[in-house]
Amino acid sequence: MEFKTLDDLKKYLTFLKKHRRHPKDYVFGMELEGALVDKQGEPLNAKQVIPRLNEIHQNYEFSEEAGACQIEIKSYPREFSTEALREKEEYLIDVINDIVDIAEKIHKKEVVFLLTGSNPHPKVLSDKWITDSERAKKMAQWRSKFPPIPIADTLIKPQHIASAIQSIHVHINGKNPDDVVSKYNRLLYMSPELIALSANSPIIGGKLVDYAEARLLLYEMADGGKGGFPDLKKYPKNILEYAEYLFSKEKIIATTLSEIVKERHEDNRIQFELPFRVENRVCAVQAAVRENLALVEYIIGRLKYAQRWDRQQLPSLREIEINRIEAIKNSMRGRFVWNGKSISTQEYLRECIEKAEKGIKHFYDHPKYLHILKTRVERKKTSADIIRNWYKKMEGETEEEKIAKLVNKIWKHTLKNKPLL
Repeated sequence: MEFKTLDDLKKYLTFLKKHRRHPKDYVFGMELEGALVDKQGEPLNAKQVIPRLNEIHQNYEFSEEAGACQIEIKSYPREFSTEALREKEEYLIDVINDIVDIAEKIHKKEVVFLLTGSNPHPKVLSDKWITDSERAKKMAQWRSKFPPIPIADTLIKPQHIASAIQSIHVHINGKNPDDVVSKYNRLLYMSPELIALSANSPIIGGKLVDYAEARLLLYEMADGGKGGFPDLKKYPKNILEYAEYLFSKEKIIATTLSEIVKERHEDNRIQFELPFRVENRVCAVQAAVRENLALVEYIIGRLKYAQRWDRQQLPSLREIEINRIEAIKNSMRGRFVWNGKSISTQEYLRECIEKAEKGIKHFYDHPKYLHILKTRVERKKTSADIIRNWYKKMEGETEEEKIAKLVNKIWKHTLKNKPLL
């Protein structure tokens, strides 16, 4: 069902009041984006690989992304349980092996499926790697009107940024429209902690940057303010208020609510496909499958805790924005400010993981992957720190040699399903 106007949405909400529907709560799905590259880290075209994957896999859907070397793996919705996560772990490992096997037959060379938040190879930042689709071309054309973006000592064209960025998105159904808004509002204030936990993108286009998680700020600048933290003046009280916010913003090619949502690359958003659901978009995709599932488990457990037990007043949107930038810059080494009080990010994340554990146990389950994030917090170190240290130790080598070594180090962790800790 498409909502082209606010009246369309109002009519549907009126219909729901008369004919109540009860979708299951915490049915979740995920999208995982990775980049196809060779052993030197140079991008490879994924166009021929994607249809082959869709032919052989039934439980996942594969599609193009903004970059021609990128592949998006989309799982179908499932009711949450840690057993469902375990099955996804096994399946995704098989999927990654299939991606590489198919790509090697097509490209006649050794292939890597790179799972990090940003592609480190400079060649990805060119017109050549913008996906050859109408939508991708129009979005790139729209982005090209914005000024170049500085990365270290280089200026990057905004239309190239999306081709170099990968993330993990988590979708969660709500019981009804009001519950979806409740989930959305809580995910907003969780953005800083999720960024801090998942940071792994300190290198993009061959350049080492000063931020732990460069991709979010770069996307914001490339999208002329349409990406990043939502441009809200207040928390939406209901789904109609959120829709009004979307309709008030500039549209590029969108004509329906679901298309407007897709154009706005914000940290969190409500999807207007039925049943309504929230989508979290701030986490960088991780090198190992287990790390990605740790983030899924954390998001669901943390959100469940917030909805079930948390009675505190929602923090100010301004504080969330400040903490978001702090997480982007310093990950776990910074300090958050909540309700005017300063707290170390590490201490705050310890409390958050305890809440996520309690949230998971509410599903009559025990956390299976949260220990990965707990280790990060205790060591005060994320993948961003490890990748940065690897890169810095390669002094005296050319940029091409550094990137090749970096890509292969990350790939070993993916093949072994071993977290970057």
